[in-house]
Amino acid sequence: MNHVFVKLFFNNTVMPFYLSNELDVKFGDYVIVETKYGNDMGKVLSNRVELKANETMKVLSKATEKDIQTFNANRKKDQLEDPKIKGILKKYHPDIHFIGCYFMLDGTKLIINYISDTRIDFRETVKELASIYKTRIEMRQISSREGFKLKGGIGICGRECCCSSFYHLKQHITASMVREQNLSEINAKTIGPCGKLLCCLSYESDLYKNGKHVCSCSKTNVNKILENVV
Repeated sequence: MNHVFVKLFFNNTVMPFYLSNELDVKFGDYVIVETKYGNDMGKVLSNRVELKANETMKVLSKATEKDIQTFNANRKKDQLEDPKIKGILKKYHPDIHFIGCYFMLDGTKLIINYISDTRIDFRETVKELASIYKTRIEMRQISSREGFKLKGGIGICGRECCCSSFYHLKQHITASMVREQNLSEINAKTIGPCGKLLCCLSYESDLYKNGKHVCSCSKTNVNKILENVV
């Protein structure tokens, strides 16, 4: 099946989307895609590729000039309404960590991203927000890593955080990656500003695994040679 990889702006990720043969779409085009939150704008970051995935969402159409104008207007609205929404959230939930808001392109939903360690009853909050913005409100709980992916930040290396700069990173950074590279699991230098293990630990993970395999094979061969010599 024909697919293209599309960057989604509401969560700053890249996903494969089904592309029908009728749509003439190429790398760099802006498109309208269906998501679980509603229809929204995306940017194509690949040419057509053949994938076996059958459950992916699809590209609905190529974005028109009007779509692009609406998208830009919504991003300005995000910034304008951000302080007001933050104030309402703090009034009801002073301990919540508000990350930002996002108005979907089709106007059917306002997504509010937040970080919290506990479940929260948002009924009163949503009621007030809905009365102001006259649309559906989606409270989206995200992890601290996802928060940095959306907002960006500077890592201990002095560069922009990998999670907000690259879209192809492994989703799960595990303690085994630390052990494979002979690093201490309690080393503060392996922890990013989000409080999670550094994304860059995954960069050389496969190299370390392959290196250990090669070393193991080499050791076995050496032992066999020594046995023959004896």
